[in-house]
Amino acid sequence: MFEHFTNRSIIGNPLPQIMKMRNATVIFTLMLLVSSGCMGIMDEKTFGDDTVNPPNEEWQPVELPEDWSNVVSRTRASPNLIGFEDCNSLESTLKDHIAEEMRVRLLEFLENDYSYRWGWAEDDMMVDGDVAVAESSTDSGAPSAGGSAQNSQQGNREEGVDYSGTNNQEGGVDEADFVKTDGFHIYVLQNNRLFILGTPEAGELIYESNISIEGSPMAMMLGEDYLVVLSTVNAYMMDSDDPLYDILYDSDDYWWRASSLTKLTVIDISNHSAPEPARELYIEGYYQTAREVNSTVRMVTHGYLDIPGLQMWVNYPDNYWDYEVEDPMRQVVRNESVYRTIQENLDLIYGTPLNELVPQIYERNAGHIITHPLAADTCDDFVTSEDSTSRSFTSIFTLDLLADDFSFEADHLMTNWAQVYASQDVLVIAESANDWWWFWGNEGFDEATNLHTFDISNAGTTIYSGSGRVNGTILDQFSLSEHNGTLRVATTTGQWGRWWMAEPEPMENHVVTLIPAFDPETGLKILNQVGHVGGIAEGETIWATRFVGDICYMVTFRNMDPLWTIDLSDPTNPTILGELEVPGVSTYIHPMDDGYLLTIGLPPANADGTGLDWSSVQVSQFNVTNLSNPTLLSKLLLSPVDENAGDHSWNWGWSEATYDHKAFQYWAPKEMLAIPMSTYSYDYQYINNRYYSKYTYISELVLLHAVPGENLSEYGTIDHSDFYNDYEDYYWGQSSIRRTIFMGDFVYAISPAGVTAHNLTTLNETASIQLWKPEFDVNHYYYMDGDEEAKEDVSDPPRSESSDGSTGEDGTTSNEAETERGDDSSTDGD
Repeated sequence: MFEHFTNRSIIGNPLPQIMKMRNATVIFTLMLLVSSGCMGIMDEKTFGDDTVNPPNEEWQPVELPEDWSNVVSRTRASPNLIGFEDCNSLESTLKDHIAEEMRVRLLEFLENDYSYRWGWAEDDMMVDGDVAVAESSTDSGAPSAGGSAQNSQQGNREEGVDYSGTNNQEGGVDEADFVKTDGFHIYVLQNNRLFILGTPEAGELIYESNISIEGSPMAMMLGEDYLVVLSTVNAYMMDSDDPLYDILYDSDDYWWRASSLTKLTVIDISNHSAPEPARELYIEGYYQTAREVNSTVRMVTHGYLDIPGLQMWVNYPDNYWDYEVEDPMRQVVRNESVYRTIQENLDLIYGTPLNELVPQIYERNAGHIITHPLAADTCDDFVTSEDSTSRSFTSIFTLDLLADDFSFEADHLMTNWAQVYASQDVLVIAESANDWWWFWGNEGFDEATNLHTFDISNAGTTIYSGSGRVNGTILDQFSLSEHNGTLRVATTTGQWGRWWMAEPEPMENHVVTLIPAFDPETGLKILNQVGHVGGIAEGETIWATRFVGDICYMVTFRNMDPLWTIDLSDPTNPTILGELEVPGVSTYIHPMDDGYLLTIGLPPANADGTGLDWSSVQVSQFNVTNLSNPTLLSKLLLSPVDENAGDHSWNWGWSEATYDHKAFQYWAPKEMLAIPMSTYSYDYQYINNRYYSKYTYISELVLLHAVPGENLSEYGTIDHSDFYNDYEDYYWGQSSIRRTIFMGDFVYAISPAGVTAHNLTTLNETASIQLWKPEFDVNHYYYMDGDEEAKEDVSDPPRSESSDGSTGEDGTTSNEAETERGDDSSTDGD
């Protein structure tokens, strides 16, 4: 249990004078709550020379209040986080935010019969907060923060020296992922299970155990004797006998309080053959990311609650659609319908209690559910920017893995969807200052990003340390970097995200530096901008950023890829040093050694070097020993199949490493780079007067020689295709090799179906464990006989079961895991 569950303020008790600074423009006028016009029955309404008739006899037109459809004027104040005097203050502010967004979104209907963007904006933004590029020194990634108790028991194996771990952004900051290793074990989340495999010696694999995980496991953090598994639980899939089901589902209104929950499961792995859940916690909201520093896990979620009955669309009278588009009556009815919907929504919003507006936390304890409301009695664990208009919450959960009682803290920021960055000392929440709807009717403002920083240098604590704001938007977590106390940010300005504007302002890119300071007027902690360089690649956007020490490497793109080098050694005077224009684009930048970079991305589509070819992958090495004159040293085009291979209609090849840095593994001790490559074909065959169809998969790990200062060369490939092609009638949702671990003179390839180990000298397979076998799926197998179409179960692949080890070429053992297929399992590796 979480015996010591704590909600506590990250900024202390709010001061009354701070609360007075809150911008008043987010408060609605009373004219929106009470109609100032009179209502009466009208037989007709005249527009100039045109007389129009009402839609039906029951229709009662409304004389709408003056200026009812005006968009409330909005301004920006400070991004500083402030607390609330009490829960009433939190409730009224939150309701004002919800009401303002609702009203603006419905006013869009005045210009259109329907809204182009309906549903809360966060629904369109469910992206992985970790998708970005990595920052490390000369190994496959910055070393993880977590250690292993196994080291002292079985001898020392050091991450970054003896084996590769997660390709982290910063040294000492471990990032959550679905594969982890401590050098003696490999932990894999696949479908709805956690698999634990032993590696007593490099190149070996021993199946130890597996355990079911509720929901869809997303990632995990590794401690000494514990794993923290983070999964997404769909409320709709819960058993109706589950006590949590009754809390989340209102059977009277047929309404789910929250459709998605993030589950945090702490698993005791002190006995790897019998892992046991030790803690189970559910948070209403979406999982974003997690970091571990000094055995403290900080998980970030983003959540909001829908209000039952709240309408984000307009219901028109039945015969509204009978009017011609040019008929003035159409606009009359539309105006009234929008107005009525707004009024009904306002009544609903301001009549909803606070506990139905903020997410909650649930703890499972011996079959019972304990509810931990996010809103404590004083609500002092909630904060918001002074000029925020957000109605959703970014929550930071701090879990100390070394504490005997697993003390837990929860802090809640009223923010838009955010990117998350962490160094060993600082956690940054970077949110858009305003969601897209805020700019509707308010186009004079440019996009901006709020930066909220937290001191995480002490284990078990997360303390707010100040906020700042920069112009523009950021791409991902690697647009941020903290170095020697200075926060560096890469941004793109311009109105390119405003889909409704005919001529948005053009794009431009910048690097901004900020340092902690105090506001002399308020005494508040702030981030003070001290340096800026702009005008970078006008008309282009950032595709990749990499901060390495005092240097920023940036890739922008429109038709061709420029690589920029920027000197940040003087934070007050960022300076562009060099630019290199090369065909294609890089989506990820990785430093090999002093003066050399590896990148991965897409090659050009056209002979003149413009455009992008999405059917293959390009890996490049750059020489940046002279920062004023970066040069392209070498490049390789990678494809999972030869373009002339057979008669297969191969789909384009892809690599997860082009969009997820954790799939990119550079192992400096062996000067080797591992890149997963995949494709598939959907083939038809004519056999015995019948047409058969099947999928054929290519699932490979391409190994490259990547020596700093030398040309890239292909070393060999590891093939997992046989894991998938044994079942010709089955469609795999995910068949790619997704992660790689180097260990001694061996390399492990990990895909949804299994794990294989290979000798780096010969590439011979030394061990193999199959994690998952597909069941026969008749819906993916068809035959045709004349005009008759039917389905036939031609083969029935066996279910996964244990098998005796067989001796490989070098005398090692190949093992198949003993697994049982879960009822709610899927084939998607995610």
